[in-house]
Amino acid sequence: MTTDGQLLERLKFRDKAALELIYDEYYLLLWKVCYRKFNTQGECELVLTEVFQQLWKYPQQFSGNKRLMFYLIECLNGKIARMQRQQRCQSQSEKSCS
Repeated sequence: MTTDGQLLERLKFRDKAALELIYDEYYLLLWKVCYRKFNTQGECELVLTEVFQQLWKYPQQFSGNKRLMFYLIECLNGKIARMQRQQRCQSQSEKSCS
């Protein structure tokens, strides 16, 4: 069995199989977290795509003392918050929001 740390190390060398294993392991969990916030498939797909793109580009951001799952959820929550801010700004037509 491969640990999260081993998978992250493989990601640093652009190992697509490692990304696929992480995706298979955590996608459903992240989907459920995201769906509770948005309740729409399109927005969840967009946010999850961003999370896994960030993981692929910057795997070092997802390593440390915590389990990978927690780093992924933190990343997801940050992207959800950003998207919700953007939606509020658009609905209020405030040009000062970013």
